[in-house]
Amino acid sequence: MNDNARLNFDAFTTLLEQHNMVVTAAEVHGVICGLVCGGMARDDARWQQHFNDLLNDGFGLPAELKKAVNLLFNRVFDDLLEQSRFELLLPADEEPLDDRLDAMMEWAGAFLAGFGVVQQELNKASPELQEMIQDISSITQVSGEFEQEDEESEAAFVVLYEHLKLGATMAFEEFGKGRPVPERPTLH
Repeated sequence: MNDNARLNFDAFTTLLEQHNMVVTAAEVHGVICGLVCGGMARDDARWQQHFNDLLNDGFGLPAELKKAVNLLFNRVFDDLLEQSRFELLLPADEEPLDDRLDAMMEWAGAFLAGFGVVQQELNKASPELQEMIQDISSITQVSGEFEQEDEESEAAFVVLYEHLKLGATMAFEEFGKGRPVPERPTLH
């Protein structure tokens, strides 16, 4: 498996299964996004311990999986810096809507877990970001709202997907360590 394949949902799922991990690719990506968006710097190795605590009962990962997770962490960082490339790691559009929705809810919950581990001062976030975090929390509970697989449900899924992307981008802009923080003018 080459490095690019490891960032594919199905390939990542297979890799997790090969190592008997009980987490999904969506959860792995969500936690990593939450850690990065919460303010974990790229060169801060503590993110690996947070990741292990949240998804592997505090245990380290096997070498091959650790390499893949490190690649994913760096890819997330790069994609958030270049906003236009950032996508959630979810099943392909051809997969059943229920499967994609379940993965989206897993991603949202994992994002909040990763974000919450790093960002303990949400009260310092903009009102827009605080509202967005509430929205992401609500997305973890949406499964009952998609009763049939039709164009309307598909459109609603896309709206939620884009909302999660926007939320992650907003959180990264406010708390992420990937860019220098502009100085705010001092009021006298």
